Amino acid sequence: MRYLLLLLPLLLARPAGAQNRLLDSVLTAEHRAGRFNGTVLAVKNGRVVARIHKGYANLPFAVPITDSTRFPIASMTKTFTALLTLQLQQQGRLKLTDKAAAYLPDLPSDCHDITLLDLLTHYSGLKNEPATAYASRLSPADFVRTHVRRNEARPKPGFNYNNVDYVLLTRVLEVVGGRPYPELLREAVLAPLGMRNTGVLTDQRVVANLASGYHNYTFGEDSQAKPLQNDARELSNYAGAGAVYSTVEDLGKLVEALRTNRLLRSQTTAQLLIRPQQSAYVDYARGQPTIGFFYNNRTFGQPVLERRGSIEGFNSVLLTSPDFSTALIILCNTDTGDLETIGDALYRLIK
Repeated sequence: MRYLLLLLPLLLARPAGAQNRLLDSVLTAEHRAGRFNGTVLAVKNGRVVARIHKGYANLPFAVPITDSTRFPIASMTKTFTALLTLQLQQQGRLKLTDKAAAYLPDLPSDCHDITLLDLLTHYSGLKNEPATAYASRLSPADFVRTHVRRNEARPKPGFNYNNVDYVLLTRVLEVVGGRPYPELLREAVLAPLGMRNTGVLTDQRVVANLASGYHNYTFGEDSQAKPLQNDARELSNYAGAGAVYSTVEDLGKLVEALRTNRLLRSQTTAQLLIRPQQSAYVDYARGQPTIGFFYNNRTFGQPVLERRGSIEGFNSVLLTSPDFSTALIILCNTDTGDLETIGDALYRLIK
């Protein structure tokens, strides 16, 4: 990482035409140090300025990462779920102020005051799920029935990042939309944008070109010294909280659609997608929650929208300017690198 930070001032002086080489030099150093295994896409004003792959989609069989390699994107899924919610609000089919219990009356009685906005911004006061929630297959309905519980240790709800909020929201969307979440997402977002390499992990089919995940929980610290383990969680249980897979190219299409208002009205984007909906700045999330992102006005010279994901080896980063003209997308299938530091350095190179 020291190499990366020392190289950065020199790289910033280079012309924009060399951006792919500049980003590649940083990622090559990180890959050789055992801190990066994945793929990166950088976009400027709708144009790809860098697309880089390093390492393997499957380590035992040495299958290289390519343009067609699909990665589970973990909590970046939550942005897709937020977009679906905003689309349904635009259609007049729900309101962010609606109570989740209006659609799911069987929720525990002490959860009946939770609004959709609470779920979207992690202010629901719900208890985090246990690790056993991903040991065996659960549908969103089963997950909600089993794991939606008020956090009695926090009687006054504040920000609490968790997956239960978005699995509960997934189930609300299924009730409102009348179809399973994968179908809703395909019809409302994926098909209109031509995102053919994006979908939702289920137990119904094998996904071609899907990367395998490997973890050792080092995140940039002594990653080469600690052996990697195979990921084993039931990723489909994460539903609208973390079960989407994609490629950097497809995610680039999503950013471009947000830039050109293909998915949402400009007013919706301005008021809800890019504007903070809660006042508190959350240090570990690096921002204030919007509907779909975290608004970070502290790390860079200009505000940035952030969306990150991490489930064992699968780690993802999306950094974008609020007008979606500049974006960096990182997808990894190991957790051996400090993606916060790497992502910040790379994002500065494309500004």
